[in-house]
Amino acid sequence: MKNKKVTLFGDSLLKGVLLDKNNRYAFADINWGYIQNELGVDISNKSRFGCDVTKGQKIINDVLSIDDSFDVAVVEYGGNDSDYLWDKVAKDPLQKHNPKTVLPEFEQKLDCIVKQLQNKGKKVVMMSLLPLEPNRYLKWISKNDKQTSDNIMKFLGDVEIIYRRQEMYSNTVTKVAYKNGCDFVDVRQKFLQSDNFPDLMCLDGIHANERGQQVIINAFVDYFKDTKLANAN
Repeated sequence: MKNKKVTLFGDSLLKGVLLDKNNRYAFADINWGYIQNELGVDISNKSRFGCDVTKGQKIINDVLSIDDSFDVAVVEYGGNDSDYLWDKVAKDPLQKHNPKTVLPEFEQKLDCIVKQLQNKGKKVVMMSLLPLEPNRYLKWISKNDKQTSDNIMKFLGDVEIIYRRQEMYSNTVTKVAYKNGCDFVDVRQKFLQSDNFPDLMCLDGIHANERGQQVIINAFVDYFKDTKLANAN
């Protein structure tokens, strides 16, 4: 049986990026090669660090114009879209600041991506966002500087708002997936079902550590097996 061709479109989460012991971004030891080698699925990873839905649209357009022979598209955007320009927030915390991609624009562009891929005959699989650990993330974006942290908190009012606003983008991913009849891999639920999801996260509060990366890969292993897309027994 011919292997299914799967192309990944996402950001650093699908790319397998994490923080190493020196707090530098690196790639996880566990990666998509396992699924490719063990399950008989050919994977092309077009994910990019820092990618948002707008950049994702361009990447998808470029890929489709060169080679649209893949069968399945895994789509994962929203984490960078929900983020803020924290340097600007810290400098002027009492002003209004918007996320990098406001929510209605994010939903519209994500919906267009899904429809574009489906119109090309691709099976679209969408992935929820990982939960964000707000206290770690605040320390990370403020570089542990108290004045910067205090200013960001003047804007937020409550550190948990970081989590809740990012959750809105994950909920929108779910909405777009079900609206368009996409398959859905809910890795967020897998993390939240763990005894302590921060144990699966890096010190920056947004990337999965090695254990968390294993949870992501396992979720997709289960998906490919359950949907009979894998050739392996």
